[in-house]
Amino acid sequence: MTPQTELLELITDVAEQKCDLDTPISLKELPAEGGLYAELGEGFADRAYFDKSTEKTIPVLFLCRHADQKRGLEELHEISHYFQRLKEYPKAQTFAWLDTEIAKEPNKIGRDEDGVYHFSCILNCKIYY
Repeated sequence: MTPQTELLELITDVAEQKCDLDTPISLKELPAEGGLYAELGEGFADRAYFDKSTEKTIPVLFLCRHADQKRGLEELHEISHYFQRLKEYPKAQTFAWLDTEIAKEPNKIGRDEDGVYHFSCILNCKIYY
């Protein structure tokens, strides 16, 4: 398992366990009937060390479809603020999770013709491996 795939699985598992969410987080696609979805963005190296280990920032995009505008925003708020406020991050096998910052606050990005709202937020996760 790569650090990136482990990060994606770990962040979604922890969010499902610790946050008040209506549905599980999909890693395949944003469910048409409504729900949550997560994917990794393009990461970048913050620091490289002599032994070739690196600190990297990996963006994690969360998307939400919800018929209730308030609840859709609340779900993404739960996720983003939970991870930003953690003082100790979950342990991983392939990396050390150093920090998480909200890069893009939860916000409405659209609405379907049937009235279902779309929301997004981005968390920048700093990891070391």
